[in-house]
Amino acid sequence: MSDAHEVQRCDFCKRGHVTGCNEGISFRQCTDKGYVFGRVEIPIGVCDCCGAKHWNQEIINEVVRREYDKLR
Repeated sequence: MSDAHEVQRCDFCKRGHVTGCNEGISFRQCTDKGYVFGRVEIPIGVCDCCGAKHWNQEIINEVVRREYDKLR
């Protein structure tokens, strides 16, 4: 958990501050079993300067894997 005095800087513009919120996203990924698709709500950070969105790719990988395992 981050300290209140510790502010995350934007990875892209290096000037803005990133604030977090939960956002629903849709995804579609091609796999050896065909397309995996779905919708999930994940924590996303948004830069207050440039508007860039930041997220943890591991969360996306986990969701895609879970849907992949459901395919026959």
